[in-house]
Amino acid sequence: MRALLISLLRGLVLLPSYMLVLLVRLLKWLVAPPLLLLQMLIGVPLALLRVRQPTQPRFVRLTEAELPDAAWVALTDVAEALAADGFVQRGDFRCDELIQGATLWLRLLLQPDQGIGAISVHIEFTAGKPPRQQFTEFSTTFDDGRVLDTNNFNLPYSLPAPAYLARLQLKDVWDSRALYALHRKLVASLPQAADQARISRADLDPARLLADSYAREIQALITQGWLWPVAGENQVRLSLRGALSGVWRQAWPLTSLYLRAADRRSRRLLAEHGIDADPFTGGALSIMVDRQLLPADAGLITTVRAGYEYVRPLALHTDPDALLEAVVVELTRDAEGATAPCEFRYSFRSCRCQYERRIRRLQSFDILLDGVNRDLAVTAMDREFDQAIDETEWREMMADSPLQPLRPGPWLRDLDTVLPAALQALNARPGAGRIEPDSASLYIDEEGTPRWQVVAWTENDAPLHTELDARS
Repeated sequence: MRALLISLLRGLVLLPSYMLVLLVRLLKWLVAPPLLLLQMLIGVPLALLRVRQPTQPRFVRLTEAELPDAAWVALTDVAEALAADGFVQRGDFRCDELIQGATLWLRLLLQPDQGIGAISVHIEFTAGKPPRQQFTEFSTTFDDGRVLDTNNFNLPYSLPAPAYLARLQLKDVWDSRALYALHRKLVASLPQAADQARISRADLDPARLLADSYAREIQALITQGWLWPVAGENQVRLSLRGALSGVWRQAWPLTSLYLRAADRRSRRLLAEHGIDADPFTGGALSIMVDRQLLPADAGLITTVRAGYEYVRPLALHTDPDALLEAVVVELTRDAEGATAPCEFRYSFRSCRCQYERRIRRLQSFDILLDGVNRDLAVTAMDREFDQAIDETEWREMMADSPLQPLRPGPWLRDLDTVLPAALQALNARPGAGRIEPDSASLYIDEEGTPRWQVVAWTENDAPLHTELDARS
């Protein structure tokens, strides 16, 4: 009876919120048809008159110093992340012709061993449009001429993909290494072989690779009737069919619907090949972008220092400047009922400064050492940056280091000695009863002292914790 009353009360409290949501959605769909018609009546003639695309766009080669700050940060983050997967940079470019009223800043990266190309794109729109967009696209051309593209572009395409192109658009897979993992798995599941010669040609003339890929798509869209060539000019314009499709896909409220539909189609295609995209979405520390098995000769790992020997090389491969900042150990009970570690989570962080731009970039990621499955897993990176407005602020920023490195060494009072002392202290608490150990955390406190914090639960689900000095 009490549960029924609580459920009824909850329903009465939430009813106004539900009604408000339904009212807003009803008004939205009542307003949508006339607004959609108005957008079509205005947008289609304008698209026919004004929208032009080059058949051979110019990709202007740039030095890194010529990139604007926002583009430099975005492109550098992607390039540094993909370096761990063997991607090498092949140039920075600018193009003002692909999107009217916008400038594209691009960085081309190649993975020669697997025949995969990638572009990291930063788009800056003019006033009155989304201020900035950025996305990453991976592309594999097969020996039979077909192409597989995987990207996380957050706007719907105005025209459908040509017949030779399979395009996956995964708007929620924001991390570049996670997106690459999905693309790599899909390529590996297909019987066709990648065209390695195309990647070799790209080394000689990367701008040509970008222009040829675009020109091929334009010619295919002309053949299918979506575009018409402009006589005597190096341009194409939309056909009536293309204008109707383009304006329809970009009109409110259909834009979000088409974007979600593209995401669903992409996930279904991945699922057909046994690939699940869900683990590659969400927060950075929940996304695993790389996994490696522990060496066969690795023994049972019961201490932080023993695990760090295997974790550190992988951390430096992921980020050469990474420094350990904390370790969290998940505790369980073994077959004999004794408390034992089952998973180690090593947290790393790095800081890079670009003095000419007065920009400081911070990256953080975790490596999980699973003692049960005997493997190592690297999470996606959390990234942030600060930019000083003048030299005074820059000097202040440089004087205050954001890092608190933890360097395991002979001085460390490790888990094998800390855990018995911590459990003894927790068991001695008045009224503790039988406790269930939960985790042990090694970190640097506000005073710069390394400390252990051990957490356990009582029989009544009440948390207990104790702290100990980590120095021996």
